[in-house]
Amino acid sequence: MSEESKEVDVLKEPTSLGKVFFESGMFPDIKSQSMAVVKIMAGAEMGLSPFEAMNNLYVVNGKVAIMANAMASIIKKNPKYDYKVGILTELECEIEFFQVNGERISLGKSKFTFKDGAKAGLVNKDVWKNYPRNMLFARALSNGVKWYCADASCGYSVEEMRDVTISEVVKKSETILDNVLLKLKEKYPELEKRKEFLTGQQIVNVKDLKEEDLSKLLEVLNG
Repeated sequence: MSEESKEVDVLKEPTSLGKVFFESGMFPDIKSQSMAVVKIMAGAEMGLSPFEAMNNLYVVNGKVAIMANAMASIIKKNPKYDYKVGILTELECEIEFFQVNGERISLGKSKFTFKDGAKAGLVNKDVWKNYPRNMLFARALSNGVKWYCADASCGYSVEEMRDVTISEVVKKSETILDNVLLKLKEKYPELEKRKEFLTGQQIVNVKDLKEEDLSKLLEVLNG
């Protein structure tokens, strides 16, 4: 079997599953089948099942981000590493990381406090006000993974999503979409009911556009 044929075979299952997940409508952050496939393949690199990947990985600003609970699970499942939460309150979280190789060797500790969050301008967000322990844990875990066991995350980051809820991401996209549709209605009233616009010879459904494409379109319409 040629290398090209092998690559095609590798893509068959995630492509088929991506279509199912996208068409299910259960994952509002997924705007296309290809986005679902990216999440599934990224998850496979970290040992996540397709459904785990769809629930715990998110594409933000062109980067794959990992939810903290998924990263915690990945570390626990990894035969090389482990962690132990030493402190977890609404004011601070401290996690110790270990290398497991016959014996349990401490690699170091990662600590993140509410004061650290305030310095970074994070604590005024609703998710920090409502779930401070969760957010402190996510921050301490994220730093610890980067410092002590980066290979376990396959280079993907917990950074982008740790203090951003999925509802915020979806809400932002929907707001941009609403603004785009309003501008389209003003400039092209005949497209109001179809919610579509013409680009060259292609009819593009506005709802299928990525957030960055919607933003660019909105800039053009505003111009």
